[in-house]
Amino acid sequence: MSRITTALIAIIIALLVGMWYATSQMQSLSTQLKEITQVSNQQKADLENIQRQRVQAAELDIKVTQELANAKSEIETLRVGLNTGTKRLRIAASCPKLPETTAATGKPDATSPRYDAEFERNYLSLVERIKQSETMINGLQSYIRTQCQ
Repeated sequence: MSRITTALIAIIIALLVGMWYATSQMQSLSTQLKEITQVSNQQKADLENIQRQRVQAAELDIKVTQELANAKSEIETLRVGLNTGTKRLRIAASCPKLPETTAATGKPDATSPRYDAEFERNYLSLVERIKQSETMINGLQSYIRTQCQ
């Protein structure tokens, strides 16, 4: 019977060692599962954040593009108005005084001060560039405020 007892004790010891090994493996796997779950949750949160930023950037892009289109439309309306004569540019200008020796004819010396066509083109070009620059700068500032946190 001592052989049977020895064999049973050996089997019990082997089972205990096997159970200890299986338990340690399960604990290791459980730890790894927790780590993987944490990484997965973090990646999911990061992806949601990226998606939110993309949506915000797209909305901002649409807004700035619309503002640029509105600015170009305003400039074009001004350009058409100046060409048709329905709008006029007002500038602070003065005509040089004529010498006192000129004989008076009873008529005004000239019409009101007027600018030439090149001035008008330059003015419209500058106004257009200023509007575009302001819109772009405002858009970039909005992007920095919303996306670069």
